[in-house]
Amino acid sequence: MVKLFITGDIINYEHSDGLVCSDEISKVISDADYSICNFEAPIEGYGTPSPKSGRHHFQRKSTIKGLQKQGFNMMCLANNHIMDYGIAALKATIDEANSLKIDTVGAGINFHDAYKPLVKEVNDLKIGFINACEAQFGVKDYYSAEDHPGYAWINHKEIDRKISVLNEECDFVIVLSHAGLEHYNIPQKEWRVRYKHFCDLGADVIVGSHPHVPQGYEYYNNSVIFYSLGNFYFDSSNYRLKEDRSYSLNLNLEKNKKVRFDPLFHHKENGYVQLSPREQQVNLDLLNANLGENYEELHEEMSLEIYNKTIKKNLIFSLLSFPYDGNIKSTIKRSLSLIFNKRKKQDKTLLSLHLLRNEAYYYATKHAMEIISKDKYGRR
Repeated sequence: MVKLFITGDIINYEHSDGLVCSDEISKVISDADYSICNFEAPIEGYGTPSPKSGRHHFQRKSTIKGLQKQGFNMMCLANNHIMDYGIAALKATIDEANSLKIDTVGAGINFHDAYKPLVKEVNDLKIGFINACEAQFGVKDYYSAEDHPGYAWINHKEIDRKISVLNEECDFVIVLSHAGLEHYNIPQKEWRVRYKHFCDLGADVIVGSHPHVPQGYEYYNNSVIFYSLGNFYFDSSNYRLKEDRSYSLNLNLEKNKKVRFDPLFHHKENGYVQLSPREQQVNLDLLNANLGENYEELHEEMSLEIYNKTIKKNLIFSLLSFPYDGNIKSTIKRSLSLIFNKRKKQDKTLLSLHLLRNEAYYYATKHAMEIISKDKYGRR
């Protein structure tokens, strides 16, 4: 039997020793046969900010050493911030991990390295890992040169091919995905369909990250899909004071048996990830219920909300030559933030690119506009 520990997103600005969780949680991580996290940004001190829309993230170089001390064996790099400081920072991050004998997967200096699965033999079980992210800045999609750096794209045909190959070669196939709408506790329909397709190809477990909040899980045939684990440790300015109540996974793998798991509930307190007492634990039953009979209604509400509150205004702003986002109040607020240097001036071309390429935003916009059109012209 193999015990795997898998957790969500990590960014560390604050801890100079790289230690981000309590001794109790560190013991759970170390006691597992193999432990995995999503390393959300490159280490500091290398490269220069890449042209992109949105914030650039980095984290302390000592974070990798701290993760090693606390029991981690692998870092997932396929995420929307790993290329924030270009190839130099990506390479430095991979080199630092290699020097500490921590495996990396999901990003690389060329197409081959980015899409290369990680195959590990643990306790006589052969496990294949694939890590990929939705299309954002840094993605290696069909328009990327093969010899350019970046991360693996979750919707590339190569991901499908790799899963099928690993299914023939390995006892278990685990897909680690970074995709979806941030700050919503239900997955988008398109990701549910995509992940189930991965299961049809041979994936035994799908584990999601990126939404920064936990979402539910469901069984699909003999596989299990965890849509989002939420943050593990995230201390950027907008998360520093948040509890980040979420959960990690203890997976038990046995040959020719269904995957078993136990959730580990945790939250951030006094600057470290702590085990959550019952009253602070994520309600997984409620999150799972969101995937049931009310899912379609919740999905419509989510799509309309993100479109009307975020996407529509930013899209209008990005496409106009003058500073207007379709709403007078928010336009004034945006302008004042620029005047008083509370917000950096946005490159409208890069903002447009981000809004149109970001698959989670595309899915939400398409679905919201379909709902609006049906309400206007009648549902068919």
